[in-house]
Amino acid sequence: MKKVHSYIAPAILAVLILGGCGGAGKDAEEQVTLEIFQFKVEIVEQLDALVEDFEADYPHIDVIMDTVGGGTDYGSALRQRFNSGEEPGIFNVGGAAELTSWKHTLEPLTSEAWVAEAFDGALDGITDGGEVYGQPYNQEGYGIIYNKGILADAGYSEADMMSISTLDELEAVFADLESQKDALGIETVLSFSLGGTAWWTASIHAFNVALANQDDPAAFVEAGKAGTADFAGNAYMNGFLDMIEVFIEYSYDNLITVDYNDQVANFGLGKTAFLHQGNWTIGTLLEIDPELDMAFLPHPLGNSQEFNSIPVGIPNNWTVNSNKTEAEVEAAKLFLNYMAMTERGEKFIVEDCKFIPAFGNMETTTLDPLGQSIVSYSQEGNTIPWVWFMAPTGWLDSPTSPVMTALQVFFEDGDRDEFFTTISEGLVELAN
Repeated sequence: MKKVHSYIAPAILAVLILGGCGGAGKDAEEQVTLEIFQFKVEIVEQLDALVEDFEADYPHIDVIMDTVGGGTDYGSALRQRFNSGEEPGIFNVGGAAELTSWKHTLEPLTSEAWVAEAFDGALDGITDGGEVYGQPYNQEGYGIIYNKGILADAGYSEADMMSISTLDELEAVFADLESQKDALGIETVLSFSLGGTAWWTASIHAFNVALANQDDPAAFVEAGKAGTADFAGNAYMNGFLDMIEVFIEYSYDNLITVDYNDQVANFGLGKTAFLHQGNWTIGTLLEIDPELDMAFLPHPLGNSQEFNSIPVGIPNNWTVNSNKTEAEVEAAKLFLNYMAMTERGEKFIVEDCKFIPAFGNMETTTLDPLGQSIVSYSQEGNTIPWVWFMAPTGWLDSPTSPVMTALQVFFEDGDRDEFFTTISEGLVELAN
């Protein structure tokens, strides 16, 4: 299908956003200082280059870029900026929990042109009461990554792999590869972990799938906090454990001690055919093997229905401070439109930062294999959200959390009743 671009030229943007009605001339050229406070240290150089081009197009806007991150607590630094009266014009807000904290100082962006270009679900975490309050940085996704070359050697085409939608179908492929390990030169079928430095791949990412597939994830978590959720009788929770049992059978013997580096490197080196991880591993994987071809499979939670979606989320958002002057707010909106609706902005997101764009107006043909796979799922509407942020801190987001502890015990004894008791009692305790 031919991709239709809806770019707005910078000069037109300036007129549309800063021009107003009949008074574009003098008002549009009013000198404005736009302060941006952001957290991603990895893109400072790319942002500086973008700002330089932006200022060249709009000489009446002076952009001051300030970055705090890379081990420094951005949230605390941001609150300190506000408490000291040094409020930035643009800053970063994550998902729904942070939106609740900052909504009182956020400018609604619902009418901005880029909102219509956002992929389905990309704005969910930064939308409240029908108003959009932030622009997504990018998309990230995760799932069961498979090595296309190894699967082809085992007799599976890409079409074969993409037709997998139930746990029985996935397990049949796992079992077949297990029987071909020597011929394929692999040491294990799946690279997975239930501990070590990769503990979160199970207790946050895999467990998120069981939460995200609920009819109403937020209501389910709230019921769990009140002690009224039926974990043991829930089809998705039991399907999750069905899937974990398959993962355990076809992964390492020492799952509780497998660390992140080994998990990823073994896949990159061709020692495993599948990897349970996300697209953030792409740099390491392509450094090991620049020709590595791969794609994502969904998490199948059983066989009662087809599972064809992968978890895709937005790691952070750009937001506009509504406390600033009208000229500063409009300059901030112009900068966000510049990122999302111009060719220079596309270059910044796709080429310079190598992000997966959250907008359908941007070309994605130059993305890496995992990025292309995520975009394919997004364009088809086959995504589920990241919902772990709905849970109380400590329930699933630490190596000693109730969910992580329950998973490790389940690995040892396979007792489902004990698993569900541990996670349900832990949720109630943390909520009260």
